[in-house]
Amino acid sequence: MASELQVKIKRSFLDNYLRPLHLHPEFIMFEDKDLVNNKFTRFKTSEIKEFRYGIKWYRYHFVFGREYQIYVRNHSNEVLKINFNSYFGIKKYEYYELYASIINSIWDLYFKNYVYTMLKEFDTGESFYVGDVNINPEGVIILVSKLFKQEKKLIPWQDVRIKKYQTYISVYSNQNPMDFNRGYYYKEDWNTFVLFEVLKNILASKNIVPA
Repeated sequence: MASELQVKIKRSFLDNYLRPLHLHPEFIMFEDKDLVNNKFTRFKTSEIKEFRYGIKWYRYHFVFGREYQIYVRNHSNEVLKINFNSYFGIKKYEYYELYASIINSIWDLYFKNYVYTMLKEFDTGESFYVGDVNINPEGVIILVSKLFKQEKKLIPWQDVRIKKYQTYISVYSNQNPMDFNRGYYYKEDWNTFVLFEVLKNILASKNIVPA
């Protein structure tokens, strides 16, 4: 079992308070509020549904700051936001290491087994969604952009390809990548990394090279 992580986060210059974050195998809890009687947001592990993460850059002729953002959402659509800032390069390496360690712990504690569960469901012939992507025995159904609307497109498994970039992944048709493709961003789209891991494992089980 993955080990728990406990850290304290200073969100910004204006919020000088060190806020406890506790990632535990049975729950996630963060002091993200300022109310005297209700300072913490807490989700049980069984309540956790999705996560996304990314870095927001602050620029004015040059990069002068960055905000590290991590969001966790439960089945009631409540969102726990973990965020902290670095300006003018101060502690940027230290903060990036903190950001990476939080993401890795969230993955190990709450989502790695979630992927295993989905793969077992797939092996029994079940269909399910990761975000708005339908994964089923025939292939994946994605929304592709047309001139005035989005349309659903089924890509059969032998034609499915994925590619991982720094800030997003691409799911596309090997036969027609120009028309049938969709990008999913770690920062904007829920469970993008979950989607990548599920598709990567399914393609590997079918001896299909992902890209």
